[in-house]
Formats: sequence, structure tokens, C-alpha cells
Amino acid sequence: MASFTSEDFSVHSRLHWLTKTKAGIALGYAAILGLLVGMVVTSQTLYAATTASAREYAILLALGIPRWRISLTVLVQSFWIGVIGVIVAYPAVNGFAQLAALGGVNVLLPWWLLAGAAGVTMFMAMFSGALALRSVRQIEPMSLLR
Repeated sequence: MASFTSEDFSVHSRLHWLTKTKAGIALGYAAILGLLVGMVVTSQTLYAATTASAREYAILLALGIPRWRISLTVLVQSFWIGVIGVIVAYPAVNGFAQLAALGGVNVLLPWWLLAGAAGVTMFMAMFSGALALRSVRQIEPMSLLR
């Protein structure tokens, strides 16, 4: 037998349902899969955008712009993609929470949860930008002569 405060019981109960039941484990796997798919899609989109701009980047390299500046441009682009994603997602999440409230479901969206989601989104965007840098390494000014 054990006695818990309401906060301790809440934490214990949530951890049990998330880690010991098949539904909780499936939810965790679905979240990880969603993050991986989002990262792959974002990475491929940034890679395609960088590859599409390869001629422009090659011209900049031929003009003497260092490769690190071009890499920084790609990373800044991925940063703004993440920021725009967060800006678009917040009203959508709040709208879905309001819609759920109309159905009688109270969705709690504390600031730390929203901040954590924004942090994960920004990390995913920046990591995808870093993966997209592989196309910048393949750009050579000699490709302009073809």
C-alpha cells in the first residue's frame, strides 16, 4: 500500500499509462515517427530548394563569396522556415483546442508545452537545414561552364 499526494498520483498514473500500456507505447512511437517524417520532408524540401539554386550559388562562389556564407544562408532559410511553421501552428493548435472544447473535451495547453513544441520544431528545422548543406558542398563554379 502507498499513499500519494494528488500531484504525485497524477505523475505516477500518467507515467504508468504512457510506459506500461500498449496504447501509451504506440502513442510514443507515433510521435517519434511523426518527428522523423517531418524532419525528412523538411530536409528534402530544403535540399531541393538548395539544389534548385545551385547555379546562383555557383555564381556567388565564382565571385569569391566564401562557402561558409552560402551555408549560413541555407541555415538562415531553415531558421525562418521553422519560425513560420511555429507562427502558423500556434493559431491552428489553439483553434483545434477550441473546437475540442465545443465537443466537451478540455485540452490543456500550458506555456511550457507550447514552448517545448516550438523548441522541437526549431531543432528539427535547423537539423534539416544542416542536412541540406550536403548540396552546398557539391556546388562548384566550374559547373557554370557546362
